Amino acid sequence: MICDVCQPKERGYTVFFSVNQNIDQLIHYFCNYSETFWKQIDDHTFWMVESVLYDLMDYLEAHMDIKSIYAVQSEVVNPLENVKEKKLLSLFKAEREAIWVDDVIKNRSICTHYQPIVGIEEGQLEIVGQELLSRGLDETGKIIPPFKMFEAARIRNRVFSLDRTCRLEAVRNASVVGDKLIFINFIPTAIYVPEHCLASTFELIKQMDIEPEQVVFEVVETDEVKDLNHLMRILNYYRSHGFKYALDDVGVGFNDIETLKKMDPDFVKLAIEFTNGVSKDPSKQKVAKRVLSITHEMGALALAEGVESKEDLAYLIELGYDLFQGYYFSKPQPAPIVTLDNELIYK
Repeated sequence: MICDVCQPKERGYTVFFSVNQNIDQLIHYFCNYSETFWKQIDDHTFWMVESVLYDLMDYLEAHMDIKSIYAVQSEVVNPLENVKEKKLLSLFKAEREAIWVDDVIKNRSICTHYQPIVGIEEGQLEIVGQELLSRGLDETGKIIPPFKMFEAARIRNRVFSLDRTCRLEAVRNASVVGDKLIFINFIPTAIYVPEHCLASTFELIKQMDIEPEQVVFEVVETDEVKDLNHLMRILNYYRSHGFKYALDDVGVGFNDIETLKKMDPDFVKLAIEFTNGVSKDPSKQKVAKRVLSITHEMGALALAEGVESKEDLAYLIELGYDLFQGYYFSKPQPAPIVTLDNELIYK
């Protein structure tokens, strides 16, 4: 069952016009819409659904003083409930420009790219897994970068829905990875109640015949996590179902070593800021050594992401890192690579 947070009904807004504005002409404008889409509250106040509001904005900019018009999100049953929160209509421009992300979510216009996770087996570099990275698709099929997609979702208050859609599409596209590890990102602040929010993800994994121990849920945006207990509930819920989890960007978001220990992850990913150029930078080496020490102390595997040079790879291997990821091996690809270039020799 999907709740209104996942697929919310169209939003409603109450729009307030100033007393010196002639709103008679608006009545004729609204007559072009079904009466279920709008309602006159009083002489200078209207309620309308979002699509009508955004259409109306163009008309108002051309025919009225938009600087004197305010609006607030509301329900038709109580259109004046949030009147104290009203703001200038012009401030809704960002939400209007970001509305395209609703269609991305609704139509599941998401594709998956794959980047290999590399380990060392019998002295050779081997692909041991893939990180599944989500990309949006616009109406022409052109790629929408993830940062742009999630920024629009934040503006529209749809991060939960977008995170869920990306997660499910990653699971649907995971079969090509075979029996290797499958790293799937999730935003902890977008998960409210794990038992409810993750139910569809777990069910789909089961339907796809993916073994739970293959799946590594990767915590992203760790710096945004304020409620450690809530994050722990999510992680414990993953582990109780047989899944693994990884902490991303360690060295940036999880600077508190004691906090890192409490997370008890299966994988710890050294942030790219400390991987790229580590072979020549003593300050980065210090962080890399500290993260590695704590990771192995917890019994987890240390993964260096953002490897872009042979020198950095060689240094990290010598240091004792277990796994590696980065452009040195491959950029994210529409299909997972299955073998590494023979020229990628680290010795």
